[in-house]
Amino acid sequence: MWKNKHVVIAMLVTPVLAVLAWFGVDSMVAERAQVAKPGETYPLVVRSNCRYDSGACDLANSELKLTLRPVDLSPQQTILSLESKFAIERATFSLVYGGDEVLGTIAPGDPLDTGAQMTIMFPAFAEPAATLRVAVTVQQSIFFAEVPVVFLRPDPNRPTR
Repeated sequence: MWKNKHVVIAMLVTPVLAVLAWFGVDSMVAERAQVAKPGETYPLVVRSNCRYDSGACDLANSELKLTLRPVDLSPQQTILSLESKFAIERATFSLVYGGDEVLGTIAPGDPLDTGAQMTIMFPAFAEPAATLRVAVTVQQSIFFAEVPVVFLRPDPNRPTR
């Protein structure tokens, strides 16, 4: 079998053709990224670091990437930092637990730390079973997500890379 040159060539060419077919089919049927239209709403993808006690939460939709980090966690207040490479026109946060909702909003008139970083303060910290609803306006388009608050309490014993 190994002495037949046709079999040897076929065994070398087949994996290359399979990989090329994989990328070819993907380029033909893959969904293309669309430009966000003003006034439309789009979901943000909640990255995996939001689901455990990481100390940060990344949200993304194509080129828009947001990072939420706890700045101050105390029984009286919770301060979050929102970072983005894009200018954020407005950001609205809502802590929801057991039907109760605590709102926090940052409007363009509010003082910002920088053009791409904002801080928000809530009256109190929610229980671990609570969720954080985030809505941001970027270039007149609204992006939203619902995030568990587990990431707010980083584990000091967790090894980092």
